[in-house]
Amino acid sequence: MAFSWMNTAPPRTDGADQRAKVAAAELASRAGLLFRLGYTEADATQRLAATVAWEFDQPGKGAHQRPAALSDQAIAKIVTDTYARRPR
Repeated sequence: MAFSWMNTAPPRTDGADQRAKVAAAELASRAGLLFRLGYTEADATQRLAATVAWEFDQPGKGAHQRPAALSDQAIAKIVTDTYARRPR
């Protein structure tokens, strides 16, 4: 017997890119929070890089691999851009 809820949609071809965009937006949001809390840009970069390193702590392949869009350099750029616009 077939059930309609057992049918799944095929995976998106741009799924990895979408996950990286969402993660970058979340990092920008967290950087804004750290700015409002009075953290320096260097401290915020260090904290966010450590968070991303912890989230992707298992070296490997597939969905759990740390994307290039979340490298330490990319995180530093996100924090720099966020601090430059002085979020309120």
